[in-house]
Amino acid sequence: MSVSVNRRNNTTQFVNRAELLSSRALPQQKIIVITDKVGFEPNASAVIVSWLKEQYGDTACPAVLVNHLSETTKFQLMIISKLERQFEPAQIFKYIARCRKTPSIEHVFIWIVEQKLQDTFLLPYIEHMADSVTTFEDKTHLSLLVKKPTGAVTNKYYEFDPMKDSFFIVEVKRSASAKQSTATKEEVDPPAPNPAALGTFKIDLKDEEIAAKNALTLPFEL
Repeated sequence: MSVSVNRRNNTTQFVNRAELLSSRALPQQKIIVITDKVGFEPNASAVIVSWLKEQYGDTACPAVLVNHLSETTKFQLMIISKLERQFEPAQIFKYIARCRKTPSIEHVFIWIVEQKLQDTFLLPYIEHMADSVTTFEDKTHLSLLVKKPTGAVTNKYYEFDPMKDSFFIVEVKRSASAKQSTATKEEVDPPAPNPAALGTFKIDLKDEEIAAKNALTLPFEL
């Protein structure tokens, strides 16, 4: 299904074509973070099921909800607000790193509601480990950060219709009020820690992964 949305200014007509969020957030991405600022978490499993069906067809296996840090299934869903009550942050980080290195695992979806976090540094650290980060900014807008294998990073802002069964997104410019809200949050919140300085455990990276990591602009530095 394809939808066109027409947007005009005084002199020029722009046409942005709607596309599935899953087609942007999933392909070639293993660690997929969803930062939820609007309360979609109760529907997290249903959202992930719909994304997998969109990309792999109706016969796609559902994502297994991670309750123990020992899953090996190809699609997994981690609800951090629940897992951090059972496990130490270092255990969660190690599990994510292990999933990245396990060939049989294709996607790990990590759902984070910042307001529920007991340890706030979990968010920037996990975003740093992610291949893509979808942030539901409000009930009609989201941002999508994608890290490419080359080390390049894209960070775009989209509009979506919450009444649709699927998340069809249209790229738009971030409004002045949204920019102000982001700036205000940065002023109020303490600076996020540097993941490299936490040093609670060691993750072995290949040379090309280290090069890509060093080239990244971290999500919390944008």
